[in-house]
Amino acid sequence: MLAPTQTPSVSDADAERLLSQLSNELMSPYCPGRTISSCPSDQARKLEDQILAQAKAGKGRAEIEQGLVERFGPQIIGYAPQPVVLYGSAAAGLVGVLLLGWAGRRWLRRRPASVAAAPATAAAVQPGAVSRAERDKLDDALDELDEF
Repeated sequence: MLAPTQTPSVSDADAERLLSQLSNELMSPYCPGRTISSCPSDQARKLEDQILAQAKAGKGRAEIEQGLVERFGPQIIGYAPQPVVLYGSAAAGLVGVLLLGWAGRRWLRRRPASVAAAPATAAAVQPGAVSRAERDKLDDALDELDEF
C-alpha cells in the first residue's frame, strides 16, 4: 500500500515512451532548428533527464509541455504555419489543378478534329502502308502465279 505522501508513478516503459515522443517532437532550446533528441548538447541530455523524471512522477504530456513552454517559451513547440499560408497554398494548388484540367480538355478537343480530317493522307504518309493500287497489282501477280 502507498504511503499518503507518495504519488502513484507511471511504469518505466510508459515514461520512456513519453520521453521519446516529446524529445523527438519538441525543439531544443540549446540547438536552433533541431529537436531535443537530435541536439548534441549536454544541456539537451539534462533536459531529457528532467522530462523523464517528470514522466516517472506521473505528469502527463500536456503538463510537461506546458512547463517547458513556461520555461523556454512557445518556440519549443516548433513551427506552426499560419492558417493564411496554409489555406493560400491549398487554394493556389487547386487553381493550378483546375487550369491544367482546362488546358488538357482544350488540347484534347482540338486533337480529334485534326486526326479526323487526315485519314486519307495518313495511309500515304505512314511507312509500310500499302496503297490500294499496290494491293491490286499484288493480287494480279498472285493470280498469274496460280495459273501455272
